[in-house]
Amino acid sequence: MAKKWGAGHKVKLPPYLFSPRKGAKTRQNALQHLDQHHYLTIDLKQFYPSTSFLMVRRWLIADLGMYEDVADLLTHLVTIDNVVSFGSPVTPVLVALVHRRLFDNIAALCATYQLNYTVWVDDLTISGPSIPGDLVVQIRELIAQAGLQSHKVRFQTGNRAVFITGVGVVGARLVVPNKYNLKLKGLWEAYYQAITPEEKLSCVDPLLSIMGTIRYITGRRSRIGQKMSNQMNSLRQERDKIYNRIIIDAKSEDIQQFEECIFAEAIPWD
Repeated sequence: MAKKWGAGHKVKLPPYLFSPRKGAKTRQNALQHLDQHHYLTIDLKQFYPSTSFLMVRRWLIADLGMYEDVADLLTHLVTIDNVVSFGSPVTPVLVALVHRRLFDNIAALCATYQLNYTVWVDDLTISGPSIPGDLVVQIRELIAQAGLQSHKVRFQTGNRAVFITGVGVVGARLVVPNKYNLKLKGLWEAYYQAITPEEKLSCVDPLLSIMGTIRYITGRRSRIGQKMSNQMNSLRQERDKIYNRIIIDAKSEDIQQFEECIFAEAIPWD
């Protein structure tokens, strides 16, 4: 039981939080920063190991109003070796809520300068027409006051691609990292160099997968997204043709083997 926490209550997540959960993707995080002139990114160092058993327990009791025995039980479920669990689907949002006062304070600071601000686990991204030079100092002070450390601080301009949690922002467009384009090129080369229908067929699913990823990140209606859609449709049609050819060849081979087996022996009534 809880003092003021019932089954009908839910934790309302802040609008700046895009940490992994149902419906939250890196693309949505990057979309918040389209068409900006300046970007500031800050990472929280050792964010998970720095979020301790006591921090989680304190949040459950102080913020959610849980009884201590219930808070102890839940904290044991979501921590290992006195820190939050790596790999658990609960952890990305949990750590954000445990440190919500910090993130809310940063959000309020950014709001005073009319800047965009998002959080993806331990990645903080801030963007806008202009970012004051002393803002990073104020943010790092807030982080230190919360008992955490920051590193990988980067100021960037929108003159070229700015990658936010793996998704590139170029003006009002989203782009993929070059490794996706190189992988796509390599898969197409393997497809065209394939000799047998089976070899070609083995290349189709990886091609569809990488093109689907590129289309998702760049957007279905973007020029690249439409190009990927057209290529995927053509490839699916070609896949069906290859598959039908394999079936026809297999049937022909079975018929031939059957005929050879039948006529290899003397027919008893001849």
